[in-house]
Amino acid sequence: MSLWAIVPVKPLCFGKSRLAEVLTEDERLSLNEKLYRHTLKVLTQVEQISDILVVSRDSDVLAYTRELGIRTVQENGSPELNEALRRASVFTQMYSPEGVLIVPADLPLLTPNDISQIIEKALSPPFAVIVPDRRMEGTNALLISPADLITFSFGSDSFNTHCRLIKSAGADLEILINENIALDLDLPEDLDYLKLNYQVPVLQG
Repeated sequence: MSLWAIVPVKPLCFGKSRLAEVLTEDERLSLNEKLYRHTLKVLTQVEQISDILVVSRDSDVLAYTRELGIRTVQENGSPELNEALRRASVFTQMYSPEGVLIVPADLPLLTPNDISQIIEKALSPPFAVIVPDRRMEGTNALLISPADLITFSFGSDSFNTHCRLIKSAGADLEILINENIALDLDLPEDLDYLKLNYQVPVLQG
């Protein structure tokens, strides 16, 4: 299938604000940069992905992404994730993709195999594959076909909200439990859990 991966990226200097009690501003900036670059590196290694699109309002992120030969969309207006994703999705539809895969840029354990596992769950359209976070509250990856199947609703309890929207759209829904994708870094306890249970090369150096 013709599949685009969309990666929303907050300004690196503002991301992970909820880690401020355990990381300095410079440490958070460094962490955000490492996670973002890791995400792009993983996605470029997945053969099933036709193209990658980064949406951001960070000029450094956009410049670096373009240097890699990856497409970008500049986020305009008030910073809001779902609107940024809508804008990116509209852009992809000019190229008539069969589906889009939303991948956040804060998954330290993400591997090409994890992305392939999502794609292997693909069904005949309309369908969606959703990967929840480890609390079964957030959406840590979302594959939808067609690309305009639902209105994105990332935020509080987005996993259950997306499931409802997908079912309301009459689409088949696959829920994939994936330990690597389930771990994002939103709270200090997430960082503690990561350091306690894993050795993560992307966070070194």
